[in-house]
Amino acid sequence: MKDSLLHLLVPHESNNHRARILHPTGLSMVIGLYVVFQLTMNQITTHYPQILGYASNIAPEEIVRLTNLERKSKGLPEVRLDTNLSAAAAQKAADMVAHDYWAHVSPQGTQPWYFVTKSGYAYKYAGENLARDFADPDSVVKAWMNSPTHRENLLSSRYQDIGIAVIDGSLGGRDTTLVVQMFGTKLNSGGSILSVKAADEAGPSATRNWNPTITRFDLAKALSIGLLLLFSVILVVDVVVISKHKIHRWASKSLAHLTFMAILLIGLFIINRGVIL
Repeated sequence: MKDSLLHLLVPHESNNHRARILHPTGLSMVIGLYVVFQLTMNQITTHYPQILGYASNIAPEEIVRLTNLERKSKGLPEVRLDTNLSAAAAQKAADMVAHDYWAHVSPQGTQPWYFVTKSGYAYKYAGENLARDFADPDSVVKAWMNSPTHRENLLSSRYQDIGIAVIDGSLGGRDTTLVVQMFGTKLNSGGSILSVKAADEAGPSATRNWNPTITRFDLAKALSIGLLLLFSVILVVDVVVISKHKIHRWASKSLAHLTFMAILLIGLFIINRGVIL
């Protein structure tokens, strides 16, 4: 067993002084197993979402609080939570799930403002922000603030009211969490010119049937980080052993590979799930 591990992971005479896992055949096997893992996760999340579903912890009131914190930091008045706008956001989220689309305008041509009007909110100005696949409210608001169009909606001085909906649903056969955010100013607040702007969506809360703690994203990220750390350690050992024993190889690029691994690791630690529209 020990000899097999040395052959696989440490430069040695038996592997031509290069860990067997770093040989083309070893790398091909690891890549193949990783592809099989990803394909398996695709099938599990599609056919058995309760096993590896989508976990989130997004409270609508926290989205409102964070939104107002951003507005206050820019000297803007807070927006008030409006039940009609929240109902409109919930209807929009339900419509996306029912008709399986991810867009401001439905495949049937239904505009988001249809839901605003239907909810009984007569608007002078209206705006919309959308988000999906986020695990917490802070990440949602940060993503919107990092997008110029969504930031414009979130920090617009024209809006007085806000509606939020957060629902778990399925889009394209994958379980996800949708956040729909609607902004508005009522028509009776002065003037009669209507203005609408869609950047992203978020909306009112909805009851969730389950909230799994293991997600495909987290599992894939953990496996990727684990593999990169494993190969990084192997490459470090490779450099140390080769240098210590002064072994000369025709082509040794372990340091370059280590640098590349470090860049990938940094990227994996930084990357967050979630999409805005």
